[in-house]
Amino acid sequence: MIKNNKRRCTFFFIMSVLLFIFSGCGSSSEEAASSSDPEAIRESQISELENSDLIGNVDAYAAIQGVLAESAAPTPAKVFIIENDESVEEGAGEKYVYSPHYFDLPEELQAKSDAEMNVLVKLRSYYMETGTYSNEGIAYTRYVQITILDRAAGTIIHEETMIGSAPFSISEDQSAGYGYVPEYQVLEKILAYFGYSEE
Repeated sequence: MIKNNKRRCTFFFIMSVLLFIFSGCGSSSEEAASSSDPEAIRESQISELENSDLIGNVDAYAAIQGVLAESAAPTPAKVFIIENDESVEEGAGEKYVYSPHYFDLPEELQAKSDAEMNVLVKLRSYYMETGTYSNEGIAYTRYVQITILDRAAGTIIHEETMIGSAPFSISEDQSAGYGYVPEYQVLEKILAYFGYSEE
């Protein structure tokens, strides 16, 4: 009877240890999987940004102006990017929000706080009427204005405007056609200024 109890205790002890080991391995593999999951990484980055004081200062950043004085960025550059919110109705005034391009910057370029941020990139996107079609439809071209400011110096250290592709052809029942600036090209322009280029 005593031997049977000892065997049972030993069996349960071994099973408990094995269960603990396997559950530990499972959770670590899940953590490893989530750490390499792009969506999980992006969610973590958004959470980190929302907990910083950068978000709360977007309106103040949007109001920053400067005299154009083309020059290199300060070293090390710690960058934050904002862009105009195109969902705001025309006539309601321009509104800026943080730009998703911020998350695509190399880690060493990303400012993590208001105190650290010394370079501000402002993106302003808009459409302009650039022609008409044979069915009297309107052709629009997209423009993206990139303004890079040295916050400490109070100067615009780089400014350029990207012009979208020619508006696409449209069918007879369409009233407008649009030319675009691909988002990846906007990011490439920003990175090129800071010395990052695609190999």
